[in-house]
Amino acid sequence: MTLKRYHHYPRLTFFVLLFATLCLSVLISSVHAEDATNCPHGQGFWKNTAVWPMTEMTIGGQTYNQAELLILFNTPVGGDASLNLAHQLIAATLNVANGGDPVVASGVIAQANALLAAYPGKLPYNVDSSSADGQTMVNLGGVLDSYNSGQLTVNCEHEVEETPEATPETTVTPTPEVTPEATPESTPNPGSGPITIVIEGPVQAININIITIYNINIQLDPNDPNLQIIQIGDIVHIDGDTQELNGTIIIVAINIIIINVDVNPGSGEIWRDDGNCSNPPPPWAPAHGWHRRCGDIQIDININGGSSDDGMGMGMGMGDDD
Repeated sequence: MTLKRYHHYPRLTFFVLLFATLCLSVLISSVHAEDATNCPHGQGFWKNTAVWPMTEMTIGGQTYNQAELLILFNTPVGGDASLNLAHQLIAATLNVANGGDPVVASGVIAQANALLAAYPGKLPYNVDSSSADGQTMVNLGGVLDSYNSGQLTVNCEHEVEETPEATPETTVTPTPEVTPEATPESTPNPGSGPITIVIEGPVQAININIITIYNINIQLDPNDPNLQIIQIGDIVHIDGDTQELNGTIIIVAINIIIINVDVNPGSGEIWRDDGNCSNPPPPWAPAHGWHRRCGDIQIDININGGSSDDGMGMGMGMGDDD
């Protein structure tokens, strides 16, 4: 009898260990499933945590170590659009390296790096926010701010409340350098309905009533007249609400402005700024971008070319004056 009781114990121990192993496997699997995509964090989180998924980072073709990145993080923006963008770009790159969803962020990260690569040396570059490059940097920074705040990742909206740098309306903060880089185009308002996202950039693709900017799909009303105008490559400014559809965050457009296109409200005539100063706008078109780029040329045409501008007015007028 003693021997029989003795032989039962190994069996019991085996089944207990087997059961425990199965339970542990299920628990581990469920944890991994939930953490398959980590929610992104704002720059405030990364600035104050010692553990980073990477200790070196390439920004605009320049390599920075962790100490240099922290110096950039702690440098007040002070109107420098390159720092505004760098703060959000560093956080976004860390979020992707930490397991964040790269689909939405990858296009904006690539665009931001390409823009910064045009400047020599290392950051900061002292880019005026009101300049053409500065405005682009602010727009890109705004999209990355939305990503870092969790607004563009499913089930990560809580990050808006956890990262004070994502709320530009907050003016009292223990770290003044956090406030300037919070861009006005991202206006989170936790707990009071949908969050408005503002995206401005070139149209990459058009699929019926969905346009893509920086790899972000934006849904327009099927009857929106802008769909008859928008072309791939146009610069479009969109205010929209975030919505979840089949496990993916999409943006439903509320307000749409095609930056490089003017439409005559009376006749419906369209003028498109193709980036060429030899393509002047008609008198009814505001064409702010064209005038900002080509205003001096237009002045020369008016003064030197007179009313006989046949497309070569500037050259002929200047030649006659000599």
